[in-house]
Amino acid sequence: MRTALALVVLALLPGCGERAAPPPADPSPGFEAASADPVAHGERLGRVLGCRGCHGDDLTGHGWIEDPAFALLFTSNLTRAVPEYDDAQLARAIRLGVRHDGSALWEMPSDIFTDLGEADMAALIAWLRTLAPAGEAHPRIAIGPEGRRLIASGEVRPAPAVARENRAKAPPRLDGRHEWARYMIRATCGECHGLELTGQEGTADQPGPPDLIVAGGYTRAQFRHLLRTGEPVGGRQLGLMASVSRGRFAFLTDRELDAIYDYLILRTQQLQ
Repeated sequence: MRTALALVVLALLPGCGERAAPPPADPSPGFEAASADPVAHGERLGRVLGCRGCHGDDLTGHGWIEDPAFALLFTSNLTRAVPEYDDAQLARAIRLGVRHDGSALWEMPSDIFTDLGEADMAALIAWLRTLAPAGEAHPRIAIGPEGRRLIASGEVRPAPAVARENRAKAPPRLDGRHEWARYMIRATCGECHGLELTGQEGTADQPGPPDLIVAGGYTRAQFRHLLRTGEPVGGRQLGLMASVSRGRFAFLTDRELDAIYDYLILRTQQLQ
């Protein structure tokens, strides 16, 4: 499930004298446990990681690709699909893009979730288990002739193949003090800006998401505002980045936002 995230290049320098909340004392992988209730933590993760963005706000799924020549693909109705899986199978589907019967998922961004920590995975699954069945189960992908051609040529690949190919990719390790941010960034920003944060190619009509060096143009306060509201400085319209910020990143905690900002600023400084 891909959503185009775009940050604009701004000529502002990061503000001086700003202080960030320190990262958690425990450096083990995991988003901040803003709630002691694992279900509440999982529900927040479901927003931050984009479950609702692809499967719908009610998680019942919807048409994702509707081109008979290429493919007819629905996002899964999670309220119906989850009970078919045990916990290990759910973790495998999320991290590796493999269904409970061993078949491949398509367009599932498992490549950004391969490093999802055990505590986060357990909370996410605990929340998914609370979903009441609703709506209808959707058919599996139907691939058309053009889709079969692109699959045969390797231009289109199922989720497990993409996850395997990208397994070793990650945001660069900087000075050893930002591993928490790297973990969060891989599972969020990496979906559109690339797992190594160097951006992705677009087209003449629709530029791709840029290298995240552009974050160096934001002060801490501006960065927080952008990710909570989708509103950059200067009043520009960011399109999908705006909706992703409001639907996903607005649910990041202040501590998480500051850790991500600090990492991106250091990366920018090292690249300059």
